[in-house]
Amino acid sequence: MRALLESTRDPNRAVWVADSFEGLPEPDAEKFPVEARAFHGPVIAKAYDRFAASLETVQANFRAFSLLDDRVKFLKGWFKDTLPGAPIGTLAIMRLDGDYYSSTMDALTALYDKLSPGGFVIIDDYGEDLWTNCRQAVDEFRRSRGITDELIRVDSKCSYWRRSGEFR
Repeated sequence: MRALLESTRDPNRAVWVADSFEGLPEPDAEKFPVEARAFHGPVIAKAYDRFAASLETVQANFRAFSLLDDRVKFLKGWFKDTLPGAPIGTLAIMRLDGDYYSSTMDALTALYDKLSPGGFVIIDDYGEDLWTNCRQAVDEFRRSRGITDELIRVDSKCSYWRRSGEFR
């Protein structure tokens, strides 16, 4: 996203990077047994180290492409703790890769009202049902908010919708 802003010479927008930088949070095994099994399983726990990437590693990746500047804002911590009070204004795009039900719901609940009409919500794990309840969170959120904007499949895992209204 930061590279896109650079290529379009947009001088005003910021990119918010919200992450624990510690990997996935442990899911509630009683509510989400599929997520709990995956969390403790060999693929996510061992092969992928629960998707952990340190803040320093992520910053180094931005720096490697000369894209780390004051317009890249980092929010370190669990979504439930950082997003509700985050100083984020209006959003044009929400790219959510919270993986699990709770993280996805936390992000949607905290950020959706900040999304401009005409803005996009991209959900990376919407089509993944083997190890996450992300789809359930998205469907419940959309249903509870009366969101009927078309959900469009990008590939087998990712889907998006465009918020009704004119883009700001």
